[in-house]
Amino acid sequence: MTATGSAGKLLVSSSTAKNLDFFDLRTGEKLDTITDLIAEPHEMAYDARRRRAYIAHTYREGVYDQDVPKGHEITVVDVDTHRVEKVIDAAPYYAPHDVEYDPELDLILTGIEDFEGRRGVVLIDAESHEIVGNVPTEARNCHWLALVPGRKVFVTHKEAPIISVVDLVNRRLEASIEVPGGAEEIDASPDGDFVYAVTPRMKVDVDLGGSGHFFRPRRDPSDPVPRLVKIDVETNQIVGEIEMDDYQIGLRAGHDGMLYASCMNNMERPGASVDLKTLPRNDGKLNIVTTKDMSLVGSVLVDALPMTIRVTPDNSTAWVASLATGRVTVVDVRTRQRIDDLDNNAGGAYGGTHGMILLPPS
Repeated sequence: MTATGSAGKLLVSSSTAKNLDFFDLRTGEKLDTITDLIAEPHEMAYDARRRRAYIAHTYREGVYDQDVPKGHEITVVDVDTHRVEKVIDAAPYYAPHDVEYDPELDLILTGIEDFEGRRGVVLIDAESHEIVGNVPTEARNCHWLALVPGRKVFVTHKEAPIISVVDLVNRRLEASIEVPGGAEEIDASPDGDFVYAVTPRMKVDVDLGGSGHFFRPRRDPSDPVPRLVKIDVETNQIVGEIEMDDYQIGLRAGHDGMLYASCMNNMERPGASVDLKTLPRNDGKLNIVTTKDMSLVGSVLVDALPMTIRVTPDNSTAWVASLATGRVTVVDVRTRQRIDDLDNNAGGAYGGTHGMILLPPS
């Protein structure tokens, strides 16, 4: 592997394998694996003060919007010893999907689904691991979070046509931003001036026959156009956008005005005569946007069903998790080339590779 990322680690989780891999950033070597995590590990956050990773466990099995048993834990991992230190029980709050750590307020934040009348953003003291607050949202499910440390967190809700803005200081709902068709992942710029979001929610036709295929439904003329939107953190207003030719899902705001989005690039469902279990998937795409004028500057083919993205501070190397293959595609951003693949849970019909943390050296 020839990636130019600085020395450190990449932490990668698989929701289906229930594992956490540690990779050397410079060489791509797998350093260690924690197995038998609680089902199903999803997104992760990093606490640099304590050198701890926080992993949200959303469901016991299955995917979003199914009637499946819901998780209620945040696992705490020591990133230097590669050991589970503690499991935080978030009950009576259920189905935490995304998780963030606010270093200014020293809070672990997670968004939960509507369950037994509870919803919104849950606040956990990072020292005591006690739940210290819950800010309900109007939308029933909280999915992805974009943190502006010490101030607020922006929340997407999948199908709900709003982005919620939560004031973390006063612990109240501050605003709602209209996004017709809902929204997928959201992320804040490193300087905290802007938040970027994928809208609308990705339309997908999931094969329930065991093939693991996601197909692209036909878009109706009334469907909202796929966009990446730019939101001013001070005004909570959309101040820029770029229209895309296909649905995006994952998002990462890089330094120096670079934005990265993952596109599953799903094919349309073929005729009934095709054996879906032998049908190859389309490659996914990593789309690269400059936020100054919200324009597309490049695209790179990556593994199928790409989701989570991480990128070095100098925008030289990006890592893209594949839900389908259980691998992470390594991309040289400057040359727009795929340069390596890291195995996290390869070999299954649905590898489930999802959450990632880019870890600086100790």
